[in-house]
Amino acid sequence: MKFQLYTTFIAAALTLGSCDDFIELDPQGQETTSSYMDTQNNAITQINGIYDLLGQSEGQGPDYQWMDHHYEFFFGSILSDDSEKGSKPGDKTDLTDWLNWNFDGNFTDSKAFWVHGFWGVSRCNNALDALKMSQIDETLKARLKGEALFLRGYYYFYLLRHFGGVPLFNETLPVSQYGKVKRATVHETLDFIVNDFEEASKLLPTRSEYADADMGRATTGAAKAFEARVLMYQAGVDNEVDEMATWKQVYDCTQEVINSNEYALMSNFAKLFEIENKNCVESIFEIQTYENGVSDAPGSTGVAYCLFQGNRKANENANQGWGFNNPTQNLVNAFDPTDPRLSCTVYGIGFDSNILYGQKMEYDRSQMGTNYFNRKAALSYKPIESTSVDFNIILMRYADVLLMDAESAYHLGNESQAQKELKLVRERAKSSTYCKGYSEGDKDGFTTPDSTPNIDTDTSKLSGNALLNAIWLERRVELAMENLRTWDLIRQGRYLSVVNQVKNLDRVNNASEEEIYYPNFKTNCERHCLGIEQGVKVPVPVLTIPSTEVTAWNIEQNPL
Repeated sequence: MKFQLYTTFIAAALTLGSCDDFIELDPQGQETTSSYMDTQNNAITQINGIYDLLGQSEGQGPDYQWMDHHYEFFFGSILSDDSEKGSKPGDKTDLTDWLNWNFDGNFTDSKAFWVHGFWGVSRCNNALDALKMSQIDETLKARLKGEALFLRGYYYFYLLRHFGGVPLFNETLPVSQYGKVKRATVHETLDFIVNDFEEASKLLPTRSEYADADMGRATTGAAKAFEARVLMYQAGVDNEVDEMATWKQVYDCTQEVINSNEYALMSNFAKLFEIENKNCVESIFEIQTYENGVSDAPGSTGVAYCLFQGNRKANENANQGWGFNNPTQNLVNAFDPTDPRLSCTVYGIGFDSNILYGQKMEYDRSQMGTNYFNRKAALSYKPIESTSVDFNIILMRYADVLLMDAESAYHLGNESQAQKELKLVRERAKSSTYCKGYSEGDKDGFTTPDSTPNIDTDTSKLSGNALLNAIWLERRVELAMENLRTWDLIRQGRYLSVVNQVKNLDRVNNASEEEIYYPNFKTNCERHCLGIEQGVKVPVPVLTIPSTEVTAWNIEQNPL
């Protein structure tokens, strides 16, 4: 069983707001948030309403207006060397604007990302304020506070990665303060997020302490893992922190997760992203979903994640999609061809004889940006309502923790520890099968490679820059298409050079039906980067802030 995050939308009704100002959304309705949370069931429902937003990708927003798609893979994968826009050239051209870094304060997608992030923050603050006065059991109250803090940390990190420093609110804002809160710096925002995750970790149960019905809720392990991710980003970009001290904090967080013995690598990588393995032993936090036949937010309880990334060409009894977020040839080439993880990361033209879930598929290259689709978002069946699918999205898993531990250990001079964690990830990959349904006619089978994969598990010979580069490469192939690549490259100080090489220089002479090139990628991106004057030590590309918010809140616009 899993807890039902979406059983009611009373919580949503309490956090709807005005048409123009999304930073702080006024509570609506006859029942106040504080009185609503005076019963245990209502308090849990209110917290569930915060989780609900995680899976809402489009639909009715808090101002009753349509809110467009705002997937993390827009920035995290498509703007990296991992993937391309995909679909038909004329479909969803706003993604082409992303790739050309061609947008201003009126960019529709900026509004969607801004609204989504602050809608989440608003729900968290309403719940936290109400919990202070709630009469429910103190143990439960502490847990719910931890969940709200965890989710506020998540939504603020979502905002920071897309916009940089943002206005910070640790409680519901009085009307008298509307438009008077200054925008925080990148450093202040990162510190705020780290503190939320740190405080949440002290209040939340471990995974094993939750009842089965509550599987999927935030845990102390999830809080420490996300804290490590934020700190790792901070170590790379924040000009106001001691880098080595921050890496030590990353290491302390990852060690706490590892030593908890609450998580482990799933023995077969190929089973990680199949729907029958939701909330597996490797999963630290994932978006919980179930299919209810409702197509869009706020009524949908599933996700359009698979639809958005599926094959546009119709095939009998197979899921069909809109064709976006296509893995690049550069990503495919990053894998050793014998690595079983490659089959779990891509499918498409010319790969594995065009087979997906045991069925030979047809593809239409004119409706694809590359030859490939994202296998980690593939469905084994044709859903009843393709915009609301029962498909959990993993946001944090144990392999990521091991690789963060390895990278932090490296920076602290503990190469043997870094080698150990890297070895564990490689060993699991080497012993894994190909993806489910790799062989034609065997939809549910897991085919074992004919020969031992060429994955070097002797990591003891790696040292210095070779070890760091090996960890970085392992992050890329292990976590490919999980929407982390762009921010990894940013914190490593390599974003502009690496992505410009792939999306521009390497493609200059590409012919028809090859991956298109973006001749002004680096120049245009640089115009949208935060720099030293914004307190960062490497170029940090960001979206524009919606012009309405800049005006209403008197905050500085991002570089144009």
